[in-house]
Amino acid sequence: MYGVEEILRYVLHLSNSEAARIDKEIIYQDMIARAEWGAVLKRSWQGLESDSASIHFPERDVLEQASRSGKPVIFTPIHMGCYVLPFARIMLDHFESRRMLILRAREDRPDETLAMQRISEIGIDMHFLNVNEKQKYLEAVRFAKDGAVIVSFADLPASYGGPERVTLFGKPIQLAMGVTSLARLTGATVIPMAVHSTVDGDVVDIGRPFESYQKGPAEKARIASIMRRHIEDSVRETPEQWHMWPRFNEFLDTEMLGEAV
Repeated sequence: MYGVEEILRYVLHLSNSEAARIDKEIIYQDMIARAEWGAVLKRSWQGLESDSASIHFPERDVLEQASRSGKPVIFTPIHMGCYVLPFARIMLDHFESRRMLILRAREDRPDETLAMQRISEIGIDMHFLNVNEKQKYLEAVRFAKDGAVIVSFADLPASYGGPERVTLFGKPIQLAMGVTSLARLTGATVIPMAVHSTVDGDVVDIGRPFESYQKGPAEKARIASIMRRHIEDSVRETPEQWHMWPRFNEFLDTEMLGEAV
């Protein structure tokens, strides 16, 4: 068992049996994700090319339009499914002449970094940036203004900076919302995305793009609401594939919960 049955019951209002079923499914999905990271490091380029052919983009027109515009682009994926090869396909198919900058806050996973670096060997100019310092954040702004494709994960708890209070599945939480100022300062198009994976391939769900030109609490709340809906919709579709269940308590707004009690 993965050990998140109680969280699943609390957040999704599931029965004991359904929570237990999804908890077991999470183990299977975690094995698929780990296998993909390993495959990126070990498989031949021909094998990886064959794998990438099974990635589907139902909203491909959104990517094509973003590419044609020439504007900076910020993808806001959530930690779901097997996303490393879909990132590569997006770059090769739509943004081949641009750099990719993947933003991180504090945690470096060496295996994932190595996998991403191997992807860069096929011609993708991929960079990583820890944005836990102001100077590093300004560097991300410069990358975006120069036309880079930025990846900034949407489902991070408040400890990652720029928190905003919202409700997720009816629970008071705080989301890190650094993407709000990044979008405003760069004039970038923000594209929510999530990857739903099976052994037969991946489906990349592209959300409705948006931009941000305003500053202030109302704008931050608007974008937080967009991110909240994107996370909810994606997780409801495949709850067993959301990698953040073990960390859900980090999202909870304990002050609001205390007031409710």
